[in-house]
Amino acid sequence: MTQRIALVTGGSRGLGKNAALKLAAKGTDILLTYHSNRQAALDVVAEIEKKGVKAAALALNVGDSTTFDAFASEVAQVLAQKWGRTTFDYLLNNAGIGLNAPLRRDQRSAV
Repeated sequence: MTQRIALVTGGSRGLGKNAALKLAAKGTDILLTYHSNRQAALDVVAEIEKKGVKAAALALNVGDSTTFDAFASEVAQVLAQKWGRTTFDYLLNNAGIGLNAPLRRDQRSAV
């Protein structure tokens, strides 16, 4: 049987990190993405590899769709180099974008 690979977007912290670690604990290899903190992503990769599975991290800004084609090429390259494959098995689409700002009193009534 072929080793299973999961692509976990936003896998360097929070829910994405926890999901990546749980999948790795079940024997799934992980390709995770991060937005800007490369070191945090590499730390998660190291933690995953301690579980006896393979892992890699790629930068991805989901707020900039002009980068998606280049990202897809990077995914293909990493899959070929690290796993000798052209596909992954699971997609955990966790990364998101948002505006972090305080909610004003007058905005609450609109929600």
